[in-house]
Order: sequence, then C-alpha cells, then structure tokens
Amino acid sequence: MDDDNSEHERDRAMSSTEAPSLTAVPAAWNRLELERVGFVGFVPLIGMDRTQLPRRHGVYVVVHELDQEPEFLDSNVIDKWPPYPSAHLRERWMTDVPVVYIGKAEGKVGLHRRVGAFSRQATNHSGGRSLWQLETSQDLLVAWLETPGESALAVEQQYLQAFKAEHGSYPFANRRG
Repeated sequence: MDDDNSEHERDRAMSSTEAPSLTAVPAAWNRLELERVGFVGFVPLIGMDRTQLPRRHGVYVVVHELDQEPEFLDSNVIDKWPPYPSAHLRERWMTDVPVVYIGKAEGKVGLHRRVGAFSRQATNHSGGRSLWQLETSQDLLVAWLETPGESALAVEQQYLQAFKAEHGSYPFANRRG
C-alpha cells in the first residue's frame, strides 16, 4: 500500500472513532465499494417493485452510473416543488461520482415506504428533488442498507460527512447534511 492510501485509511479510521458506528463507510462512492459494505438492490428507482424493499429502517443511495454528464431540465416533474435553475444544477454536478443522493428511512417509515415514495416521485418526499430535473432520471438506480441496532439518521450523517470530506460538498441532490 502506498503512503497516500495508508494516510487515507488512517484518516478514515480516525474519523470513525469520532462517531462510533457498526456500519462501514465505503472507501469510494461507487457501486463496487457500496456493495462491499453491504448495499443491495441497485435497481431502477423509477417504477421499482416496492416488494423488494425491506420494511426496516436503513440508509439508501441513488446512483447515476452513466458516463456522460447529464442534461438538466428546466422543469420539475413534481409540480409541488419549484425547479432549480439548470445553471445551478450544472454547477453542483460532480463528474465521475456515481452517488448523487444519500437518504435515510427510520422510525415508522422504513425503507419500504420511504424509498417507495421516492420511486413514485411522491410530493411528500422533497429530498433529492433536483434528481427529477435530470434528463436521464429514468436511468437512476437505488440501493439500500439496513441498519439494525443503529440510528439510520446517525449512519446517514456519517455517510454525508465522509462524502463531503472526500468531495468538498454533499452529493448532487443532497441540499443539507
């Protein structure tokens, strides 16, 4: 292992001691590393079969695996929420970072209901609304990780902070941490 990698691993280990968690943080924000820490699914977000989703709490990610930078629509398919200016979306887009949203489902709203609402583009799920301005939103994938014995909120916050530490900001469609 070279010095840069060992330093990165040391920093990751130090940050994990600050916020104890049973849930591992991916070494990178791509499908391979997400699968390595236990994410499953990777199914189309729009129109997914909700019976695949567990009823327990956990975290989920929305993934954009297409190689090209997407086009941004000037409208939002969810009429309740005003669209973001497409210039703003272009500024926020991160090339070569497949994870575009990190979310959580806990309490009475397990992954089944939370991701299901997201999949149906329901108006009661305002998180990640910029996803619906991607011209390629039909190609988005969703994957999830149950977090038994842990707060999904704590795991989501841990993931958002790790993502921000690596990339300088939150994922494309996360507006706050």
